[in-house]
Amino acid sequence: MTELTLGYRAGNSLQPSFLKHSEVEVVAQQARSQLLHADADAMPMDVLRGITRLQVNNLKYDLWVDTEHPVTDEDGLPVLGICEFDAGAGVDHAAVSVSPVGGDITEELVLSTFGHELGHAVFDAPGWIHAAAAGPGLFDVPAGRARAYRSITRDVAHLGSDAAQDFLSVTMNRGRQNALRFAELRANEFMGALLVPRDRLVHAITELAPIYDVNLEYAGLASGALAGQPTLRAAGKLGLADMEYLQKAIGVCFGVHGRFIRVRMQRYGLLGGDPAN
Repeated sequence: MTELTLGYRAGNSLQPSFLKHSEVEVVAQQARSQLLHADADAMPMDVLRGITRLQVNNLKYDLWVDTEHPVTDEDGLPVLGICEFDAGAGVDHAAVSVSPVGGDITEELVLSTFGHELGHAVFDAPGWIHAAAAGPGLFDVPAGRARAYRSITRDVAHLGSDAAQDFLSVTMNRGRQNALRFAELRANEFMGALLVPRDRLVHAITELAPIYDVNLEYAGLASGALAGQPTLRAAGKLGLADMEYLQKAIGVCFGVHGRFIRVRMQRYGLLGGDPAN
């Protein structure tokens, strides 16, 4: 049983402000430091399953976890995962349900989905709980039924950087669209930084890059999070193939796919260009 204590910028409604990627990364670091030793790379599913309570910006609520049963949406269609809050349960909570390994669902996909749904539990559930306590709103269900607050990960594409584009309804107003888009991008960024943190990725790169003919270049002028951080350049005859082999090898260390590592390298500015902030 584990309780995580986390904090970030949020308004009176407990909804997070439009956080920068760097701020989401800090929250993921807060969570990771309470779950694993500083020298650990892979995040075991058993550790994530053991989270039973969250304290976010001084709001305490339970985390209900189910990773043993296939998950379906409101239409009975199979999905990868759901994070929800049922206002009728009478308990402040976030419920995270992730479909288990089987068929096209790999261990790596289960881990990524859980990290994404945990992001919703951390960043969106406080606002859901606050809204439910404040009473029915314009978009609530008819009187006599408790509103359910829910976020659904339908497929692997949802875990990509443009996930929110796939499900936003054209009938939504612009404010609602933006809120949902930021919620999905925020959950994905939390997932990435939780499962593959910057410092451990740089450590793995430093050890493995020479084996795969990938050079490490240091600018020497970086500061803050970028201090001492290399830029990767494929140097061997295989070029980009060497980079892909390196990413796959590092993925094994963290329990994720090589393409997951490629995205984290891009987000952290390790492949050249400006990192996301």
